[in-house]
Amino acid sequence: MLRRLSWLPPLILIVLGVLLLASGIAQRTIWQPPATVTAQLDTASLSSGQNAPLTMVKSSALSQRTGPVQIKVEGSGQIFLAQGRADDVAAWVGKTPHLEVAGANDDFSALNANFVDGQEKSANPAGSDLWTAEQTSNGQLNYDWQSPSEGDWSLLLASDGSSAAPQKISLTVPNDNSTPWAIPNMVIGAVLILLGLALWWFLRRMSKPKTGSSGRRAAGAATALVIGLTVVALGQGNIPSAAADESNSPSPSSSPSVTGSESAAPTSTEATSSEASNTAESTGTEDSSAVPVLNDDQFSRVLSMVVKTVASGDAGKNAKLLSPRVDGPALQERTANYKIRAAAPDYPAREPVADTALKSKIVSTDRQWPRTAIAVTQGSSNLVPQVLTLVQKTPRDNYKLTQTARLLPGQLLEVPSQPQAAPLANDAKDGTSISPIAAMNSFAELLGNPDGKAKSNFASSIFVNDGKDLQNKLVSDSKDATFSFKHVVLPETVTAFRTSNGGTLVMGSLDFTIAATAKTANATLTLTDSGTKALAGGDTTQKGYTLNFTERAVLYIPAGSDSKPVTVVAAERGLIAASFK
Repeated sequence: MLRRLSWLPPLILIVLGVLLLASGIAQRTIWQPPATVTAQLDTASLSSGQNAPLTMVKSSALSQRTGPVQIKVEGSGQIFLAQGRADDVAAWVGKTPHLEVAGANDDFSALNANFVDGQEKSANPAGSDLWTAEQTSNGQLNYDWQSPSEGDWSLLLASDGSSAAPQKISLTVPNDNSTPWAIPNMVIGAVLILLGLALWWFLRRMSKPKTGSSGRRAAGAATALVIGLTVVALGQGNIPSAAADESNSPSPSSSPSVTGSESAAPTSTEATSSEASNTAESTGTEDSSAVPVLNDDQFSRVLSMVVKTVASGDAGKNAKLLSPRVDGPALQERTANYKIRAAAPDYPAREPVADTALKSKIVSTDRQWPRTAIAVTQGSSNLVPQVLTLVQKTPRDNYKLTQTARLLPGQLLEVPSQPQAAPLANDAKDGTSISPIAAMNSFAELLGNPDGKAKSNFASSIFVNDGKDLQNKLVSDSKDATFSFKHVVLPETVTAFRTSNGGTLVMGSLDFTIAATAKTANATLTLTDSGTKALAGGDTTQKGYTLNFTERAVLYIPAGSDSKPVTVVAAERGLIAASFK
């Protein structure tokens, strides 16, 4: 009986080993969870929202599971998908009726969606400057999404913006199918099987009569083998812990200054910038106030579209071609120039704008609207760099060129230390002697009266002197007329940024009006400039005339509370209208 019981320990070890080995193999095969899981939504089942023209897949749904997301969208016709920052997508959608996909259930098998009603009219979202990526397909669209950078991102789905959005949506994400005990179970199981077999073999040897030292050596060897195999088996069950790697992000580089020296063949200066990714210490989330309104790719795309639109309008002398990408003073000036050149072909064309030789850029981090971006470029047809102001009025508008100003000879354009910068309040003068709006108003006063009180606030400027010469010449050439000269700042065009040396860079536009009135009823006033004659529709009047110009200026306010002179860094003036009284 005792002899039979002696075979029980190795049998138990072998059985346990087989069970553990089989368990480990099953965990890696038939019991292993799927590598991915898919959550689906059929909007046709949502009676209240099946006709919504837009579907917004929120950041909470895209980030519910870690890793990339495979998105599949199905519909009956055209399917459009756009990717953008969460606040941009939400702002574009606004109060348009739409579906919101906020996440999935716990096992990630079904998407949770709700219908959000609204009164705002929808539009086609294709081509918006807010999107960092977009894709179009018919019937079915597959999109691999991975967070482009830190922060919250959302997706917008639509057909054409008016018809119902695509009906079927699915998100496929990586699933945690790890089996941490599979390998240890297989190793321990195999060891136990070997241990059981070894113990059976030794018990069988020991069941035979042994004498003397040979028996003692056999018993000692058996004991040592059992202890050794047990230690090995226990050691294989230990699971090492993983160490987390740490990485540091490189700090962004500062922007160069730009000079206004003339060059017929300007050298190309490579401008680099990295999108700010500041992280809030308390929550570990991105500080949205430091996120630029355009990333590098968006900025390049916007600038390229502006340049192509202006070139198309200039080539056809057609102001209607400018409207998608040009507005404000820039549109007024080119519209007038086309009209003048239709009547006077020899009249000078406006200087072209360029996206080549990007000298510098400033991208606002103010995520409210209107939004502003500044480009300083110098193409092959530009003798000096141009400061281009790009403005996006509302979320559904694209960026448009609103102002251009040529750097004045010998001037240095100070820029912020980073391409991404927060605009200053127009009435702020922290660290300087005068606020941006006050500086622009003083500049308007200086232009109207170059020898007046405002002269002491500014350094000598060739632009101011040219304006003074223009006004003096009109007065001296027209003895039979009285003149008034009025320069008025357009407050909505004024934008200011802090420069790297603590000063303030201010950009803005002014309306310049010249009003001439005949001194006597018999007086005759004559227009001599071909541009004014073309816009006025004649060259003489016995009552008077009005000339309207747009003026754009870039001012630099030095750092410090003492009254250092303000510098006119860049400026331009253009005729936009002329009429007889």
